[in-house]
Amino acid sequence: MFNKNEKVIVGGKSFDYDVFEYLLSRFKEAFSHSSLTIESAFRNLDEFDLALEDGKNQRSYDCYQALPSDKKKEVMDIIKSIIVFKGSKFGVFPDQLDGTQKQVDKLYHEYFEYFSNYVLYYSVFDENNNFDKIQTFHSLELLLYQLPSREIAYANAYNMQKDNLDAFDYAMSLKSISIPDIIKINSIVVRSDPDKVIGFKKTNNELFNASFTPVDKTMVPIEMQKLMNEYNNNFGEEILDPNEPGILPEERMNRTYKIFAKEALFHIRFERIHPFNDGNGRTGRILMNYNLLRQNIAPVIITNFMSNDYKKFINDFNVEGLTQLLVNSSSQQMANWVSIEKGGLSIKKSDISPDNRKLAELYGYKTDDQKVKGFMKKIKL
Repeated sequence: MFNKNEKVIVGGKSFDYDVFEYLLSRFKEAFSHSSLTIESAFRNLDEFDLALEDGKNQRSYDCYQALPSDKKKEVMDIIKSIIVFKGSKFGVFPDQLDGTQKQVDKLYHEYFEYFSNYVLYYSVFDENNNFDKIQTFHSLELLLYQLPSREIAYANAYNMQKDNLDAFDYAMSLKSISIPDIIKINSIVVRSDPDKVIGFKKTNNELFNASFTPVDKTMVPIEMQKLMNEYNNNFGEEILDPNEPGILPEERMNRTYKIFAKEALFHIRFERIHPFNDGNGRTGRILMNYNLLRQNIAPVIITNFMSNDYKKFINDFNVEGLTQLLVNSSSQQMANWVSIEKGGLSIKKSDISPDNRKLAELYGYKTDDQKVKGFMKKIKL
C-alpha cells in the first residue's frame, strides 16, 4: 500500500517510511490484543500460569540445588523416569518402555522437555532435605494434567495473535481489496483453528446478545457483492479528498467525517452479514483499518472500554454512533503517533523488524503442537 521510497501521509502529516513502519508495528501489537477473542485466549493462558505458579515449592528447588552433582543427576533421572512412566500410562507415545535410562532420556527430551521449568519445584524433599521419591511420584501427577493444557492454551493464544498479525500484514500488502481477498484475509485469521471453515460460512451463525439475525448462508455471496458494489460507489455519497490543498479546516473535517461514516456503515453491514463461520470481527476490523490507512487516515483500536458501545452500535445499526467512536479512536492514535515522533525516538532497523520483537517466538511455535494435542486427547482433557 505504501512506497518505501516515499514519505507516508497520515492525517495530513508526513512521516518518513521507516518511522511509519515502526509506528505501525506498535499499533499492530496493540490492535491484535484488542480482539476480545484473542484477549480471552490470553486470559485462559494466565489462569493456567497462575495455577502452576501457586503449585510451585521454592524449598524443593533450593534442596535440589544444594545437592552435589552426582546426586542431582540421580534425582533428575528419577524425575524423568516418573514423568515418562506416567506419560506411557496416558498413551502419549507408542514406544514400549524397556527400563533403560537412555530410552527415558530420549522420550523425555522428545515429549516432555517443556516440563523442565517446573519439575524441580514439584519434586518433594522431606524435613531432612532428603529426596522423597514416593511423594514426588504423586506430586508430579498434577503436572501431567496441567502442563499439556497450559501448552495448548499457550499455542492457542499466541498462534491466534500471530494469525491476526499475518492477516493484517497480508491486507496491507494489497493495492485494493476484493471479495476473494476478504476470504483470504479471513482464512489467515482462523488459520490455527482446527475447526476452521475456508470460504463463506457453511452453516448459519448463532449470535448471543445480538438483536439481529445474520444473513442466511445461502445469501452471503449476493449480500457481500452488493455491499462491495455500494461501498465502491461510496453508498451514493460524494466523498472528496480531505487532503486537498487550499481547503478550509472546517471543510477538511467534514470530508474526513464522511470517510469515517462510510467505513462505519461498511463495518456495520459486514458484521450483520457475518459472512464467515468464525473470525468475522477480527476480519472486519482489519478491513476497516486497511480502508482508513488507504485513505491516509490513522487506524483505530476498539478497546475493551469501547467494546460495549461498539457492539451496541452494530446491534442498533447506529452508523452515527460508530462513526463518532471511530473518529475518537483514530484521533487518539494519531495523537500517539505524533507524540512518539516528536519525542525524538531513535528508531533503528532492528526495532522495526518483527523478527527482533517478542513476537518472534510465535513464528516457530506450531511445530510441537500436534504432540501436545495428541497427549490431551489421550487423557481426555
